[in-house]
Amino acid sequence: MHVGPIITVSDLDRAREFYEGGLGLTGEPTPGGWLLRADEGTVIYLLAGFSDAGTASWPVASFRVADVRSTVRRLRSRGVPFLGAAELPFQLDDDGVSADTPGLRVAWVRDPDGSVLTVFGRDPED
Repeated sequence: MHVGPIITVSDLDRAREFYEGGLGLTGEPTPGGWLLRADEGTVIYLLAGFSDAGTASWPVASFRVADVRSTVRRLRSRGVPFLGAAELPFQLDDDGVSADTPGLRVAWVRDPDGSVLTVFGRDPED
């Protein structure tokens, strides 16, 4: 069984620029939208043309990485905007990574439509 989240977008070109150019995923056309590939066979489907894209108040996709801090720094250098302390009910460190989630490090980002995504990983200190 193959499973992958579907993220609705209002503008496919703008979403592709973010997911491919910013996050570094690779993509290809798929019926109704765009298929994005990540590591370990992970995929995300972008479904285009939705005026209510980005209205979910929870993370619609999460990216597990080995080193959250270095990933956040790399993505930020590509222009990916991470959410700050004023936008989240969590304490954040100087890199914008959760400081109060024992055993886990998390950073939050919004795509161009406002959908929330997380970058997360195990805390190497726990």
